[in-house]
Amino acid sequence: MSQVILIEKNDNLKDLLSINLKTYVGCEVIPRNNSTEAIALLNILPNVDLIITHASGANEETASLLLDYIQENNLEISIIVNGKFKHADEDHLVVIQDEKNWEQVIKVSAKVLGVSAESLEARVLPEFIPIEVRYFLPLDTSCCDVFIRIKKSPTEFQFIKRIHSGDKYSKALIEKYIEQDLSYFYIPKDYQENFTNFVSDHLSKKLDDNKFSNIENKIEVIAQSYNIALKEIKKLGFNSATIQLTDSIVKSMISTAKDAPEVNNVLHKIINSKTGYLYQHGHMTSIVASEIAKNLGIGSDSVFLKLAYASFFKDISFVDNEELAKIGSFEELETADIDEMEWDLVFSHALDGALLIRKHPECPIDVDTIIKHHHGAHNGKGFSAVSITKTPEISKVFVIACEFVKKLLNFKEKGGKASPIVEELYTKYSTPDMVIIIKALEKTLKKKKKKKI
Repeated sequence: MSQVILIEKNDNLKDLLSINLKTYVGCEVIPRNNSTEAIALLNILPNVDLIITHASGANEETASLLLDYIQENNLEISIIVNGKFKHADEDHLVVIQDEKNWEQVIKVSAKVLGVSAESLEARVLPEFIPIEVRYFLPLDTSCCDVFIRIKKSPTEFQFIKRIHSGDKYSKALIEKYIEQDLSYFYIPKDYQENFTNFVSDHLSKKLDDNKFSNIENKIEVIAQSYNIALKEIKKLGFNSATIQLTDSIVKSMISTAKDAPEVNNVLHKIINSKTGYLYQHGHMTSIVASEIAKNLGIGSDSVFLKLAYASFFKDISFVDNEELAKIGSFEELETADIDEMEWDLVFSHALDGALLIRKHPECPIDVDTIIKHHHGAHNGKGFSAVSITKTPEISKVFVIACEFVKKLLNFKEKGGKASPIVEELYTKYSTPDMVIIIKALEKTLKKKKKKKI
């Protein structure tokens, strides 16, 4: 039996790789925490067949250290590096740039270990598919049986049924699992597509019916739908289910402002809701941008729709780490405690969002341009306040709305002395065309003086 050393800091990914390597590649998986532990094992077992590792870990360049050791000792061991890694060695090294592409890790491992492609055909997926627990919060039933996973050994699991197909369950049940730090339920792999469609249909119907007891309840459902839609689109792309859910969310985002007598009251409820940063920033940006457009005399249903779509998709790159969405300038990016891959993600996320939305078959024209410009850079890379005057008016509106909401959420999170956000915007964007837009923002904020934003 082939032996594989696996170094992976993400516990979920480590479990996923371990069980698939054992089941489909037929190898013995030996987990280790870092290069020191792996090298100590290699001193005892120099004939290990393969090492799978992340590029770097806590206080060490894991892949480089292992590669140096293999070269110095003339070992015939291949290394798969999971994530971005630059090195000239082509004899020992295979780099898989997307660190979450575990299927590719399995395929490459099989090739290295001499397992035929035929034996892996249609077998990369495990028998059970992980589904985030929060997907079940807005539901009260499931289209398939739902399981929890119990670990029996480093590579063996037992799946125990907790929800039967068609049975009703309470929200309290799901909240109980969340309180117990359960991250995933599991469903049979054959139901993956059906489950996605089931969730999308359920949420779309809930949003389209618009039967909410109050605005707080509506915000909660939009937020749940928002997060699920982003994750499904990032994972599966656009299909009938994700398109249907996206359209329902966008319409609901627009209607919350239209139906409310006081826009600032809606913003207040969103910012104080128990929802995530991506949702709050997206929904509030849509509302603020639409209000600015109204005050500029360019507000129309088509403009509101474009702004809502842009708000929804602008930060989809951060769906797995919404903390990165809080970075709003080069200074913040340079001082952030993030790795190279995360740095690149922040730097290019506007362009990535623009390219993604072009694949939506029914998205309004020019939404990709608005997204690409939303940090001021013409090419969608980085941040800029210098050349923003050359962008279309609707893009300028969106830039101001995005930045205002970001500063507002930052103050809500960190507290401290209230800073004059609008004055900061005047200082940063001082050209006449931008001053007009900021004045339109001020007009919206002055509509309600009881709540100062």
